[in-house]
Amino acid sequence: MNVRAQHPHRSIKAAESQLSACCTISRMSAQPSPYAALFHPLDLGSGLVLPNRVVLAPCTRNRATADLGPSEGAADYYAARAEAGLLITEAVLVTRQAQGYLDTPGLFADSHVPGWARVCDAVHARGGRIFAQLWHTGRIAHSHWARVQPVAPSAVLDPILRRQAGGVELYNEMPRALEASEMAGVIDLFAQAASRARAAGFDGVEIHGANGYLIEQFLRQHTNRRDDAWGGSLQGRLRFALAVVQACLNEWGPHRVGLRLSPFPDFGEMRWTAGDNETYIALLQALSSLPLAYVHTGITQDLPRAEIDGTPSQFLRRHWPGVLIGNGGHNPQTGQAHLSARDFDLISFGRLFIANPDLVARLQQGQPLRDYHHDLVKEFR
Repeated sequence: MNVRAQHPHRSIKAAESQLSACCTISRMSAQPSPYAALFHPLDLGSGLVLPNRVVLAPCTRNRATADLGPSEGAADYYAARAEAGLLITEAVLVTRQAQGYLDTPGLFADSHVPGWARVCDAVHARGGRIFAQLWHTGRIAHSHWARVQPVAPSAVLDPILRRQAGGVELYNEMPRALEASEMAGVIDLFAQAASRARAAGFDGVEIHGANGYLIEQFLRQHTNRRDDAWGGSLQGRLRFALAVVQACLNEWGPHRVGLRLSPFPDFGEMRWTAGDNETYIALLQALSSLPLAYVHTGITQDLPRAEIDGTPSQFLRRHWPGVLIGNGGHNPQTGQAHLSARDFDLISFGRLFIANPDLVARLQQGQPLRDYHHDLVKEFR
């Protein structure tokens, strides 16, 4: 049975007013925070209330067990940041055949559930909330790990991206175009991973539809050159993304599924083509009738782009009526300004959270923040 939204244009402001009457933010300092807008609660629906607007952005940690379960240190990593309104995990593979980077964990096997359950238990013990980000890399997968040729909407090579694997430099491989008969099976990979995420105790899932990976590959004309029902027209390019969203909603129900989108391409040799804006506008319009928890900006830098007439977050805000997570090089000052202006409703931080596991407390108390440097990643377990 398809899950449909009963109130697709639910008033965020009304929900905030209700919460303000019944929720009190715990202040650890007598001094008012300079980032007050970050500390209003937000009701995502279906009983999921976020105590603040600060989100841990998905950060690839390149740490996993031999069978691609979460690493031993994952529970401590996420629990240390549990004061965030919401934690979103590193990208989690829905199939081993989508592995394109070193030591990236998955939720494609039942054996992965206990490890992720330990993560969820640790976060919940600290009072936190956590979503798993579900990920299929598409043409960015590599046979070095996946042991098979990458798959994609069409056989379009990304000649740019390369990566290191144990000292060996790997270049992208020509992907194989998925057969129409394979689509249902790939969509079901997301549904199965969403089901395992629920069994592990996550509070929801975020579908990774951004940053040049499989879902974005279906949305963009540069990478989707099909002439069947899964491409060839605007509606055809939408079909895969909408099917994945619906499959995850069927597993989770309303307000427990988010979607990350990149309305402007800046990763994975993605290219903007005239007509792409119309595809994303149509996608957001279709999504507005579904009970998503939120849409999350997927971008390296949330800067103005002439092709989309503004920043990626501005594009999404214009066309998406629901909860929006801003992302892309923001800091607490810009987050405060954008939240105050209602440019978006939540703000996600990556590097700041890596450098400051206690980021929420520091922001709440107006304390200085530690600077990020790449050596911090080496401390991951």
